[in-house]
Amino acid sequence: MFAGAALLGFAAMPDMSRRPLVADRLPRTEGDVTVRRLRHDDADAFAAGSADPAVRRYGHLPLQRYSPQVVRQQIDGVIADGLADGSLAVLAIADARTDEFLGSIVVFDVGEAGAEVGFWLSPQSRGRGAAQHALRAVARVAGAAGLSRLTARTVPENAGSRRVLEAAGFDQTGEPHAQVTPSGETATVVTFSRSLE
Repeated sequence: MFAGAALLGFAAMPDMSRRPLVADRLPRTEGDVTVRRLRHDDADAFAAGSADPAVRRYGHLPLQRYSPQVVRQQIDGVIADGLADGSLAVLAIADARTDEFLGSIVVFDVGEAGAEVGFWLSPQSRGRGAAQHALRAVARVAGAAGLSRLTARTVPENAGSRRVLEAAGFDQTGEPHAQVTPSGETATVVTFSRSLE
């Protein structure tokens, strides 16, 4: 699920004039989920979901705690800035029929050819294929935006995220290795990659 880190707490990077704009291609529905912009009315569910023990363990989120107020401030600040310049897309995974917030998917470290993706789901949203559909939706959006590759990282013991990544067309690249996570901690991670061409 660190293939799950919603990167609230990271500042948008400067000089993104050549970066593809993922936000211009939203919302995107795949299966029974829609990937869309995060909204103020998602803040309570986002805050509650990010406090889940599995999200805390595997998400490697930059902040220790996300209150609804912090989430709304981020939506109006770093998230809006990142969407505007193409450097960061912190998005909602929502039920396609009800628009209920299910979790978050993040596109970050956006370069001219590729980006990294992370995701997490609230406990009640797991087990229905939502993360797999969200990853497929983001892959289509990123490909349409001109990116050629997506990568994702997770810890080896996060079997659920590994299965989701593989089911969404990602392949493991290389062996587990130590890296600094978005939370600032060093962890042994496994990297996955998916071509968008």
